[in-house]
Order: sequence, then C-alpha cells, then structure tokens
Amino acid sequence: MAIVVTKAVGVLGCNMSIIADPETMDAVLVDPGGDPELIIDIIKNRGFRIIRILITHAHLDHILACNEVEKFTGAQIYYHPNDRKLWLTLPLQCRFLGIANAPYIKPPKNLLAHNDVIPFRNGRVLHTPGHTEGSVCFYFEEDKLLCSGDTLFAGGVGRTDLPGGSTEKLAYSIKNILLILPEDTKVIPGHGEETTIGQEKYTNPIILEYLDKF
Repeated sequence: MAIVVTKAVGVLGCNMSIIADPETMDAVLVDPGGDPELIIDIIKNRGFRIIRILITHAHLDHILACNEVEKFTGAQIYYHPNDRKLWLTLPLQCRFLGIANAPYIKPPKNLLAHNDVIPFRNGRVLHTPGHTEGSVCFYFEEDKLLCSGDTLFAGGVGRTDLPGGSTEKLAYSIKNILLILPEDTKVIPGHGEETTIGQEKYTNPIILEYLDKF
C-alpha cells in the first residue's frame, strides 16, 4: 500500500495530501493550499521525491503554496483548464477573505481531462464539475484511494453557490462518477475527516437527497 500523509494547511485548513510509493519514495502531492514551509519540511523529513503536483480545483485555499512547493520539488503542476478563469481571480479571492499581498501564481501549462492516466499507482483523473467547473478528483486504483477535493466530504458535499458552482452538475458527478467506485475506497476530502465511498453512499444525507431528486 502507498504511504499517505495528509495535513490540514493554510487559512481554511485544506487537506494537503502526499501519496508515495513505499519502495521508490516517488510521490504525488495534492493541493498545496498554504503553509509551504510545513509542506517542504514534510517532504524533506520523509524523503519523498515529488513527481507531480495535482490540483483538485483553483480556489485559493488549494493553491496558495504552489510557487514554493513547485520551486523546491521541481515537479510540474497539473489542473483542469475549466478552472483557468477562477485561477486568474486569485487576487480577488484573497481580497474577499482579507488576505493581504496575494501571490501571483501563474496558471499551470499542464492540463487534465476526464479519465487521463496518472502514471503513478494506477492513478486516474475524474472530472467532477459542480463545486467549480474544473473540479477533479484523483483515484489511485492500486490503493483504492480517492482525493475528492471539495466535491465530496464526510457527511457533506461541496458548496455550489460560488462562481462556477452547479447543484445539478455536482449531483451528477457524485452519482455517476464517484459512487460507482468500490465502496471500500478510502476518501480524503479537501477538508475534514477521511471517509469511504460506501459510508457516504449509504449515510450522507445530501447524497441520499441527490439520489431521490436528480
């Protein structure tokens, strides 16, 4: 099984995750949302070699440490192009939350699409719009592990009242893309506690409502 390290970082406690091969220590890093010094310390202390930086969506709390982590690791950043406009609003997002001196983070050149292969532990990109137009989840089949970003939470789902949000699209993404994964798939959401697909399929009140309404 992969080594998985998850740490809440940044102003909104985004779950930054590192998934590493236990033999080679090659790793992918998901959502460097803040506290770059902490993230870099984890990488150095554990001996991880980051080969890709993966972004679930372009809200500020998932990308604020991109510059520092990219520079330290030399790894390239990947995201879905439907979030490009959102990425470009980073200064506005920061002002909205009262964050001064917003960094300039150039939109990545490396783009993701639904069902793209991640060449690491049978990884795959799942495009799951709803929270944002470019929201994606990362599924590592070898480990039955899903990084769900802000699409799916333990006991909840991502909000849809922000620019690019859509309740109908979110419901479709969850029902037709996530809930078909094996029920014992471990889910690391963008915020909060870990869960499983089965737990959310049968007990998440919003998902149960989606199954009835959409």
